[in-house]
Amino acid sequence: MPTILALNATPREKIYGDEIMLAELQHLQTLISRLTEQLETKRLENQFLQEELATSTVRPEDEQARQALVQQLAQLQSQYSQSEQNQLDLANRHADLELAHEQLHNDHQALIQQQSTTEQRISTLEQEKLSLENESLQFTETKSQLEAERDALMRKNDFAKQKVEAIIHRLSMLGQTSTETSN
Repeated sequence: MPTILALNATPREKIYGDEIMLAELQHLQTLISRLTEQLETKRLENQFLQEELATSTVRPEDEQARQALVQQLAQLQSQYSQSEQNQLDLANRHADLELAHEQLHNDHQALIQQQSTTEQRISTLEQEKLSLENESLQFTETKSQLEAERDALMRKNDFAKQKVEAIIHRLSMLGQTSTETSN
């Protein structure tokens, strides 16, 4: 029975599965070769027995020998048919394994392509991350500078307010003293 891997198998498992399938294919090719040799041997034996039967003259005392030859011929024909069926079954299994092997190979190539695409995407995302980190650092520095400027302007504004209030206070004091002196 062929080994079938799950579609979510890792590339290592798929390669291992490919190696197993290749070993099974080689084993099947060996079996097919042996069965072909056995089939040829049985065919030659069958041919020899048929020729022997055709050339011999049947004597009554050889009837038992003829019956034995007929039985042996029937057995050889049965073995020949069984060998042919086995060879057909193995050839079908071999074809199925080749198709499965091709599909696994295609899946493996697709996974390699997907891995390459993923690695490229990761590289792009890492570059984008570095760029965003640099921008964030620049924004943080700019924010710090703007906050420092705001604080300085607020202090300056408070100082200016104090000066204006002091001037207003002095003017009001001067205005009171000038009204008192004019009275």
